[in-house]
Amino acid sequence: MIEAETGLPIGHMGVQCKFVKQSSMLSWLLEDSVYSFYKQNCKHCNQRIPVGFPNILEFVGPREKSAEERNLARKEEERQRKQKQLNRQQERAVLRLSLTLEETFVLDLLDELDQEDIENNDPRLEQLANLAPETFTSKIIEHLLPAVLHEKLPYSMPAAKALIRTELSQAEKLAISVYLINNYEYCPPAIEATLLEAENLSEDDFLEVLYHFVRMAVESPPGMMIGTFERKVLNKGPIQSLLKKRQADICDVVDEYIKDTHRGKFQFAIEIIIASDDDELLLRHIRSIFAKLMRRRTLLPEERRDSSILFFLRKAATKCLDRFPDESDKVIQSYLADKDDIGRHEANRAYRSVLRNNYRKKSKIGKTQKIAFRRLLWAAVDNPEDSMDDAGQFFRHSWDEFAELAVDNFDDLIGAAATLSEKFETLNKEKIIEINESFLDHLDKSNKRNAIDDLQGALIEWAAIGAKSRGSEGIDDFLQLYRSLPEEQTQMRGNMIAHVSKLLTGIDSLTLVLSDWYRALMDESTLIRARAVEAWENVPYDLVKNFPDLFFEAYSVLLLDQYVMVHQYTVRALSRRSFPEEKRGLVRSRLWNLICYYTQQDKKDNFIVECIDVFASLCLSDEERKGKIGLLLSNILLILEGSALYDAINRLRFRFDDIPGFVKVALKAIQDKYTRSISIDDCISVILKAPHDELLNCKDDLQKAFNALKPFKPQQFIEALVYVAALSKCGDNVTANVCLKELLEKIPNDERNTQWKLKAALVTEAASIEHAISVCEPCNDLIEKWNGLTAELEKEYEERAKFRDFPPSFFSES
Repeated sequence: MIEAETGLPIGHMGVQCKFVKQSSMLSWLLEDSVYSFYKQNCKHCNQRIPVGFPNILEFVGPREKSAEERNLARKEEERQRKQKQLNRQQERAVLRLSLTLEETFVLDLLDELDQEDIENNDPRLEQLANLAPETFTSKIIEHLLPAVLHEKLPYSMPAAKALIRTELSQAEKLAISVYLINNYEYCPPAIEATLLEAENLSEDDFLEVLYHFVRMAVESPPGMMIGTFERKVLNKGPIQSLLKKRQADICDVVDEYIKDTHRGKFQFAIEIIIASDDDELLLRHIRSIFAKLMRRRTLLPEERRDSSILFFLRKAATKCLDRFPDESDKVIQSYLADKDDIGRHEANRAYRSVLRNNYRKKSKIGKTQKIAFRRLLWAAVDNPEDSMDDAGQFFRHSWDEFAELAVDNFDDLIGAAATLSEKFETLNKEKIIEINESFLDHLDKSNKRNAIDDLQGALIEWAAIGAKSRGSEGIDDFLQLYRSLPEEQTQMRGNMIAHVSKLLTGIDSLTLVLSDWYRALMDESTLIRARAVEAWENVPYDLVKNFPDLFFEAYSVLLLDQYVMVHQYTVRALSRRSFPEEKRGLVRSRLWNLICYYTQQDKKDNFIVECIDVFASLCLSDEERKGKIGLLLSNILLILEGSALYDAINRLRFRFDDIPGFVKVALKAIQDKYTRSISIDDCISVILKAPHDELLNCKDDLQKAFNALKPFKPQQFIEALVYVAALSKCGDNVTANVCLKELLEKIPNDERNTQWKLKAALVTEAASIEHAISVCEPCNDLIEKWNGLTAELEKEYEERAKFRDFPPSFFSES
């Protein structure tokens, strides 16, 4: 945005040349793009023309020199590596003289494995140890042990895997096992040997082994799982076995590290607590966990929200709540006294984490979940304007899986909703001192009102779920509360009547709610009528046929309501839950009146598209849609502009594909500035699916749209082909050929446009062949030319496939 406003080169940048097919990759540093492009294309180019500015050699020269120095350093490193490899081969040659034939088999294999490209998981040495353990004599073991324990050789890892299976002393086997575990080779023999000798581990080895056992038992933070497609299989057995053998040492490590200011040590302590899954260790540090998490603004100021430390702290906090709900809740509430926003956010996040739900499966409801539900409920009410807070987010989406919690907290949910009514009314009160409010002030107040209203509606929906779960008694309690509300509390009444359909489970429940629903449909308040209409959207499909005629008549009357809010809500509800087919005659004339009303010059907006959509889907037969009424609807859509025109294509493209005149609407929309700023894909789809007769009536529009693309650009090539294909489909091959040839002539002859030009030429020849066949002219020469262009395009594809697809500076030099 800054670049667009100022014209300064702030964003990603690159370079291109008319003598080269490939442009440079874009990068933040222009020098990177230039240097990458220079090495591939300019260094040995005979078309280079020196210019005074910019002089790219000022930064290309030092980079070339630095690259040469790195090449020399690598060559020296390679020479030393080869020399060491030769020395090892000579050492093995001397050792052969004192070995038996069977023992030399191991040295033969080592000669093969002593290469730089050998894989760490090469199994041959390990397989030899399994199949022929007699070949690993004391001399072979003495030769291999230093390579494993004191050197880093290509075959060190395979040698360690082989030696762990041979006859070694306990000390040697422990050293090999620790080596394997420290190199992330968690093979069962190494883990078993380490646990067997756990008491003999040195302090350093103990910490290393503890770290790796912890890593096996905890999942990785999300930031460390980029590019992985398999979920990590956790194994808590080793860490729990180690805890039994050295519990005091592990507790000492946790006690020391959890107080350390070093972030790595602190994170390690939290991971140990999570991995060990030990109640005593968890309860011992429960206060430290929540203190660090809820006071992280002060205690962990450098940690961002995607920090690995916070990830593990949140995991530990969830585990604390699951195991010790009362103690954890007490600690959380004590820290909430600070009134810190981050602390409140982390507390809500912790409570939310124990309310786990699986779709269509009964959730576990225990003491922890009951505490968390109540805490989140009043936390959401305390801060209703923050729609992104975890407390508000939880209640803004209701789940039947938590119906038991909604039943237990029915009174609290209704009370919280009533509290929100007071907050809503407070926002609407006029201030004693008049202050001129800006647009942003009005917008902020509107957003707060909407957030409070949404949360109130969500809480009432939860209450409705709870009432429904209790049967007729619960439904009656819900309706009694609705009836007892004062008339002036329209916001609360509106939200309750909007969710009255959530109470429906069968005919008996329908009988209970209908009388209150009728009264709401005819209420004096505009808001109540609109919300009563909205409730129709959530009526179960199976119950629609059981509604009485009087309800449909009362509902359809609201399409004539003089208030915009009411009749717009009515149409939108019909688009989401339609009337039974035999009742749709009630709304036909009234929907048509709305269409005529909103067609007026000063009334046109996006709502007319919704009216036409509902009218066509509910009230028109296939014959009417394809006849004069369908054409009339297309003509109405044709007068729309901007977002309304975009909505017409986006919303109606599937239902109107057989309606006459709709292609003209798509052709107008595809040239509209608003539509082009979003996407023209739907317009293209309508044009390509249009029948022959419709396209024949749009020839002039197609040519106009094609000419609007001038001057032609590569990114508009597909759109141009769509117009040409439409002209060809309607039988005007001559015009299609003229357009294609005009397009081909306008493509520059630069190297970078070769692919585009070949594609355009290929399509042009195909159109010429089609035209020749239609007029019975010979086309052998055209076919031969088409084949030649195809071969050239394949060759161009092969050349472009060789271009690298890495950004500049991805590698240090190339």
